[in-house]
Amino acid sequence: MRFSKQFLFLILVAAFASCKHGSTNDNATTTVNGRINPKGTTSYNYGTHLVTTSAYNAYLVESTSINLDSYDGDSVQVVMKDMGIRQNPGPELYNVIQITPL
Repeated sequence: MRFSKQFLFLILVAAFASCKHGSTNDNATTTVNGRINPKGTTSYNYGTHLVTTSAYNAYLVESTSINLDSYDGDSVQVVMKDMGIRQNPGPELYNVIQITPL
């Protein structure tokens, strides 16, 4: 009986730790400037492109409404929304909702 209580406690702790804390804003967007390129081969199976900033931050993106292939290799400003999709290991996936060439 003692073993099952410890096991249940560990499961509850793991479940709580994996939950997002605090309030989230479903309409929150992120705007970044960078170069957009196709993602290429990776160990995760989501996203179509990477936006890399001058500070070497990379954002994995795709778009449900914009053909990102039209901007391959271009410097762009993207407005994007976190889609809440992640693999472990793997980066956050963003949906590009607006793109502007720079």
